Amino acid sequence: MKQITPEKALIRLQKLCSVYEKCSYDIRQKLIEYKTESSKIDEIIQKLQSAGFVDDCRFACRFARTKHNISKWGKQKIEYQLRTKQISETLIAKALDEISDESCSRIIADELAKKLKTTKAASQSEMVAKLMKFALSRGYDYLLSYETVKNMLNKM
Repeated sequence: MKQITPEKALIRLQKLCSVYEKCSYDIRQKLIEYKTESSKIDEIIQKLQSAGFVDDCRFACRFARTKHNISKWGKQKIEYQLRTKQISETLIAKALDEISDESCSRIIADELAKKLKTTKAASQSEMVAKLMKFALSRGYDYLLSYETVKNMLNKM
């Protein structure tokens, strides 16, 4: 991609941010991709923030809600992904507070029930291992996952 002027980059990013929720890290990556002068990157991000196009708090909360409700991710996976986007610990905590423990319990139980129907195992311990691996890969707490798996298998 050829270099884009800071003015054109700002206009492109305003359009992008009016359609998709982006964080300042995403914007910085786009500006690097556009080969924007490094001295102008912070200035452009500041303009987008002051105009309300970019808000890391709004991004973090929306990201957490969407990934939990639609992608069925647990808090740990959401937290990890927000950290990779360089969201502050304070904003991550605020975003995760919007996800209730009851919601996590309900979703992981539903997801594990679906997984149980399609999983084959030679023994109960192998089944526990497979279901636990699935739950942990989705970012759910170990104890919650283990209790849910044990309760499901005890009902069988």
